[in-house]
Amino acid sequence: MNTDVKGKSYNRTLLMVIFLAGSFIGLLSETFLNNALVTIMDSFKISQSVAQWLSTGFLLVVGLMIPISSWIFNNFNTRMNYVGMLTIFFIGSLTSALAVNFPMLLVGRLIQAIAAGSMMPFVQNIMLVMFPPEKRGMALGLTGLVVGLGPAIGPSLAGVILQHHSWHMLFIIPAVASLFVIVLALAFARDLIHTQKSKLDWLSFLESVVGFGLILYVLSKVGEQGKLSIVSILLILFGALMLYLFATRQNKINNPLVNFAVFKNGNFNLNTILSTLSNISLVGIELILPLYLQNVSKLSALETGLAMLPGAITMGICNVIAGGLYDKIGIRKVSLIGFFILVSGTVPMMFFNSHTSMILIVCIYAYRFIGVAFTMMNTFTDGINGLPTELAADGNAAMSTLRQVGGSVGTAMSMLIVTLIVGNNTIEKTSITALSSGYHFAFIFMLVIAVVGFGLSLKLKQKK
Repeated sequence: MNTDVKGKSYNRTLLMVIFLAGSFIGLLSETFLNNALVTIMDSFKISQSVAQWLSTGFLLVVGLMIPISSWIFNNFNTRMNYVGMLTIFFIGSLTSALAVNFPMLLVGRLIQAIAAGSMMPFVQNIMLVMFPPEKRGMALGLTGLVVGLGPAIGPSLAGVILQHHSWHMLFIIPAVASLFVIVLALAFARDLIHTQKSKLDWLSFLESVVGFGLILYVLSKVGEQGKLSIVSILLILFGALMLYLFATRQNKINNPLVNFAVFKNGNFNLNTILSTLSNISLVGIELILPLYLQNVSKLSALETGLAMLPGAITMGICNVIAGGLYDKIGIRKVSLIGFFILVSGTVPMMFFNSHTSMILIVCIYAYRFIGVAFTMMNTFTDGINGLPTELAADGNAAMSTLRQVGGSVGTAMSMLIVTLIVGNNTIEKTSITALSSGYHFAFIFMLVIAVVGFGLSLKLKQKK
């Protein structure tokens, strides 16, 4: 029987549905605007670089909120914590839906991101509380379904909505959905942990915001512009200095924002690297393949979204299957299978051209996502399972932060490779050939990531 902090029983399945519904809405909003940027540019008469901040700014704020997630989780009771995050998300969605100018739209979008960045680590922590280690694989597999499916179907769903409605509907729908989940949470959510009140160390928070903020900002600009300037390098170095001061401070104070004791665990460190590599494999291809399909294969944004939909569905289903396999056969075999699929699924992409069958591209993309499903959430689960219970929330915050930064590094490197290769091609080559060559080198980069992941998976421990 499952009981809350007051000793009252609760329906674990119902609670899972309520918590996952909220995080799905938050993650869906991550890519919901990707297909609407051109429409918004026309509506407010702004440039692409300005409109891009609706996506760049969102991801930036999400990354900044993750380090503080452990403190939030431990200091506020479960029910009102979740309702509070959903309320913030509702306010952000409503603000954007009623926006009469671009600054108002952007402010609402960033308010959305505050909630979205806090919600995913929160839900993962809840799963760790509700399920014992031997059952966490399946539970976090369902969580992985939300992680992969939300952002993946965002562009496709938005494309369909924009066929019949204005961009305002992309905020009205999340607002209504979050309001519905708020009602369910108020009615059925329970308090699952005993709060541990501690004072927020504002200096640590400031150091993490400046450090991670500068690095994520520069990486997003590098990926957008395809070049690394002296100013960018200086900003990254200053951000790295802030993170060094942040890490040093965490080891000296009594109430650290993130407990760095988690990094004394070798198994946790290895799984953190593997989970980060898996996330790079996910977001890198989610960025490169749509550009390839639109620029080389000449598909529309809606057609591209629909072409990627089978991959999202496949990943969602396989997340649950992979979680069950992890519970039975352990992380080493599951991770090796996953990274082998990533390797074998990336190799054919290096031979894509403008005449490659769309059916083949869709199938290879979906096959490759099976590998992501087998690796990303399972390595996360195994890393957390190896930590003492009192460090689980800190481990979640640390791993989620590094995974987010790793994803930003992966997308920036992918776009930098494309731009450099295209820029270095001779004039005699056609633009399609030049672009295709650039994307092929980005696919090679994705292959290297998968090969490294497979090699590191060999160091994982066998299931006892």
